[in-house]
Amino acid sequence: MATQKSIADKLGLSISLVSRVLSGKAKEIGVAEETIKKVLDEAKRTNYTPNSAALSLRGVKTHTLGVITYDFEDPYFGIILGELHKIAKQRKFTLILAGSYQRDEDTLDLSAFAKHNIEGLIIVGSDRKKDWYENFNQKSIPSVQIGFTTDKIGANICLDESLSANLIASYLHKQKTESATLFFNHSLSHETFKTQHIKALTENGINILEDVICDGSISSVKSGIKQLKQLPDVIIAGDDIMATKIIRSLHELNIKVPEDVKVFGFDNISHARNFIPSLTTLNPPIKEMIQTAFDLVSSPSISKETLRFTPELISRESA
Repeated sequence: MATQKSIADKLGLSISLVSRVLSGKAKEIGVAEETIKKVLDEAKRTNYTPNSAALSLRGVKTHTLGVITYDFEDPYFGIILGELHKIAKQRKFTLILAGSYQRDEDTLDLSAFAKHNIEGLIIVGSDRKKDWYENFNQKSIPSVQIGFTTDKIGANICLDESLSANLIASYLHKQKTESATLFFNHSLSHETFKTQHIKALTENGINILEDVICDGSISSVKSGIKQLKQLPDVIIAGDDIMATKIIRSLHELNIKVPEDVKVFGFDNISHARNFIPSLTTLNPPIKEMIQTAFDLVSSPSISKETLRFTPELISRESA
């Protein structure tokens, strides 16, 4: 890893002079343009990165953000993290990543943040309560949450649950759909969307035959399908992963999609288009949401507003 000392040794210069150049103060002491260029070129060649702790002690903004994800294995969160990385690179931010697996609070490890002076926090995922947040609150670290929450602390970015449900209900109404069955779990995001789905489907004259609650495992999904009293025109899942498990379970039970029953997903994860049949779903405007998250978390006075975004309906083979 390149340091000011290694750059100074390489160019035969003093560390203090290199420090002046890299901090943008070289011209104040009359350093020659040729020398400044040599130092900057060497810093670029060796990927020199200033120490964030040292910058922070000098009162210099480090553009270092902490990112917490509630599930490293969730493919939808993976899309969000990928976009976070892209935009952070464009805006010259450094991201420190922490989180948990499968929303298990016992695996939530935030120790990485103790080693860095983060200037803001981006939370990826929905929650009801943030027991871990007090330490960040005491330090007045601004936060933005991408997801739903009942424990509102900082700014909140989420999908418009009402418009999302109405997009699906309107689409199904135009297809003359008469009945639907819902497959959701107990997470806050699923519960939030399910409430709106029930309202939107009812308003569009679509009869809800059953409301199946399952933990998302293939066994619970298959069990839920086996216990259906009647096959609906469409099954609406709380997310794309659950939708793909529904399609697989239907296939194993010799029920064809979409001929016998249509299936609707939510999230537009990367393999939704490649699944057989390809998955009809809602596509969140991830790039726009992440750009807004960066704008909010890096603003001088962050508000506690909730910003809702409208997804796009992607029509494919499953519905």
